[in-house]
Amino acid sequence: MNKIVFFLVLFSTLTTISAQQDLIIKDSISLKADRFLGIDSFGAIYYSKGDIFYKKWNDHEWQFGDFILGKLTSVSIRNPLKIILFYESSNTVVLVDKYLSEIKRINFNTIADFKAVTRVSAANDNNLWIFDSNTQLLEVFDTDSDKTLATTQPINEIPIVQRGNFNYCWILTPTKLFRYNIYGSLLDTIENKEFLDIKIINDDLIMHKDDGIYYLSIAHQEIEKINLPQIPVKQFYVTNEILYIYHQSKIYSFELIPQKK
Repeated sequence: MNKIVFFLVLFSTLTTISAQQDLIIKDSISLKADRFLGIDSFGAIYYSKGDIFYKKWNDHEWQFGDFILGKLTSVSIRNPLKIILFYESSNTVVLVDKYLSEIKRINFNTIADFKAVTRVSAANDNNLWIFDSNTQLLEVFDTDSDKTLATTQPINEIPIVQRGNFNYCWILTPTKLFRYNIYGSLLDTIENKEFLDIKIINDDLIMHKDDGIYYLSIAHQEIEKINLPQIPVKQFYVTNEILYIYHQSKIYSFELIPQKK
């Protein structure tokens, strides 16, 4: 199976650490936020304060907010040129560009095929993965035509987390982890052993539960705990095989490099 060697990213210094050793934090990035939402491949930091969404890059900062939309439920920065903001209370998705200027707003209350959306994530091209709580279906939704392109069979559990990329969507429920392809076909079902959140790394997953962070190899369906310092995980994110952990106004960064036996 894949083993993982971790490199602590401290500005320009990389220190190789064995996967069997605990890492020692020597530095960090300061950030005061209600929620840390991720760092993109260009190094821009995304976060929220209240229901205002922020992007910070070098000495520049942008923000987006509309109190009519209600609470900011989730954000996808997988494509930093077209960021997805989801507001469950208003059943609305807002697409914004790299300057956080609005591109399009989709109100699922007003489209021809009404949907009660509770989860949203990025899919391929101009599409979204959306979960409709009325039908209990995961759908591939075209943001150009406002139409559904594909659906799954009903999911008889309430999703607690949904993550998607160009090829797959993962649904985490209290008891199961489901993986679907872009055509709506169910590929895998794995028992959820008390995991609370998941992030995508290539086509595998980084998973979080109360006792730490884990790596899930989809190909081998094996889970391995990542040996990290005792940092309570408030939020975490993964970009380009870099793991970010946010705690007490600090972002800690670790590079995850898979190695084969």
